[in-house]
Amino acid sequence: MEIVRSSIIGGIAATAVLTALLLVSDSLIGGTSPFVFATFMSLCAIGGPPYCEPSSLMATAMTFLSFLALFALAWPLLFGAFTWGLPGESGLTHGAVFGLVLYAGYVGTVLYGIGIGGETVAENLPLLAVMVFAYLAYGLVLGGVYDRLAAHRTFLSPNPD
Repeated sequence: MEIVRSSIIGGIAATAVLTALLLVSDSLIGGTSPFVFATFMSLCAIGGPPYCEPSSLMATAMTFLSFLALFALAWPLLFGAFTWGLPGESGLTHGAVFGLVLYAGYVGTVLYGIGIGGETVAENLPLLAVMVFAYLAYGLVLGGVYDRLAAHRTFLSPNPD
């Protein structure tokens, strides 16, 4: 299967796992916004006042759609383009590394938000702890599915002969 299709199918599977983990963690952590997804991005800066109200249907829908576009399309295509450069011999290892790189970017945005928002690290610690596992699971599923479908490089890939 071609690289783009393998990446997108892997991204859809990984996004489904990530979404399930986020919904479960949102119910367990409690006190967060309607979805943990709101921690990924703020559409208020992009779309203006209609997207600033966290309880509005438009803001929730746009946040979820942008979440899907990022995690089901953009990150998987980036993964497919650079998976050969990641350390490790298997798609699972490549996916785990990729997930941890994404998590590092997430931590950077959280720390930036703490710096300008007056929150503390202690308030965000439960979410940061859950997110490392969520991003790792995302990367493992993305790398594993990609590896099975790409059929061009690692031990999980079916032999085309």
